Amino acid sequence: MARKTGLRTILYLYLAVFLTRIGFGSVTIIFPIYLHAASFQVGLILALYPIAEATSAMPVGRLADRFSRKRLHVFGMFFITILTAAIGFTTDLYKVSIIHGLMGFSAATAAVTSLTILGDATKQTNRGKGMGGFDLANLAGYGVGFGVGSVLVNLSFFQGHLNYAFWLTASIFLVTGIIAMRFLQEPVKVEEFLRRPEVRVRERKIGGRIRPIMPVWIAQTVILGMYFLLPKAFKDASYVPTTQVLIFLGVLGGLFVLGSILFGHISDKLGRTKIMILGAFGELGFLGVFGWSFPNNGFLRYELVLAPLFFLASAIAPTILAYVSDISGKAKRGSANALYSMVLSLGLAIGNIVGGFVGEYGIQWIFLAGAGILFPSIIASSAMLGSRRK
Repeated sequence: MARKTGLRTILYLYLAVFLTRIGFGSVTIIFPIYLHAASFQVGLILALYPIAEATSAMPVGRLADRFSRKRLHVFGMFFITILTAAIGFTTDLYKVSIIHGLMGFSAATAAVTSLTILGDATKQTNRGKGMGGFDLANLAGYGVGFGVGSVLVNLSFFQGHLNYAFWLTASIFLVTGIIAMRFLQEPVKVEEFLRRPEVRVRERKIGGRIRPIMPVWIAQTVILGMYFLLPKAFKDASYVPTTQVLIFLGVLGGLFVLGSILFGHISDKLGRTKIMILGAFGELGFLGVFGWSFPNNGFLRYELVLAPLFFLASAIAPTILAYVSDISGKAKRGSANALYSMVLSLGLAIGNIVGGFVGEYGIQWIFLAGAGILFPSIIASSAMLGSRRK
């Protein structure tokens, strides 16, 4: 029965992240157009969300360890439903900024509890594969969401009623919250763990074990934040992808999805940090080659190089997620995943702002700036991991 309950919990989390990312993905495409603002203003408003998420992540994580994973998760889903619907009623930048910031707090409750529950429902021997599935659902949802958002902004009806898209997204969040109330199980009771003396010992060790992966971790989140400005950068550049480009991008997406599961599973066998560094080198190569060759679709000549590099890049997220959950244990898993959410949020905020600046100079500079950020982070993480092994 416990195995069946754990499987049901994992499947719910996959469904939940898939549905919510459809909503976030569509809003990412629509948001910059809906606001009618400059790239820098959009970047600042987008940054408010992860900043608020970062500042609230640790308190939420502690509550998850001491109160209830499920109740916090459900609260976050319903709160973000209300806030997303509220954006559809205004385009005033000041009001949208406040609402978007509050959405960051609600997102922290949903994101931290999702990762914590998934860590509780998996074991160290299969956690990488489980996190790979979570990342796959995450990316697939974003991909579908980007497609939905692109379709909506090009439909004549929605062009004059973009606020409807926010209400549609809110309905997706509402359905997800209702499903959570019905099917999500409270996976673990942590009160007894908090009284054990070994918990305090583990708590002291977590910081030292997380420190070596921080450079790559932070760089990855900054780069992801920069990607959020790509839709506007493409629109401002009047870039129209050819059929060949769309096919190539679809292949990259498929490879990334496959890699999330595969490399997560490999990390269960060979170790998290080795696969993380391998993935970071793959992403570094992709960013450099793509940014250098982007103008005039020149990157298509290097598709046989770009595809395997992008495939390797898919290893970063599931290995970091599994590593953080591995070292924390049940009693501190909420707090550890709160740290993950905090780093992600701060990185996204910085990336939104940096992307807003460099995007003004051309699409390729978003990729080249990403490579410039990632390279020293790989050197730093590799050096710290190497010294720890000695």
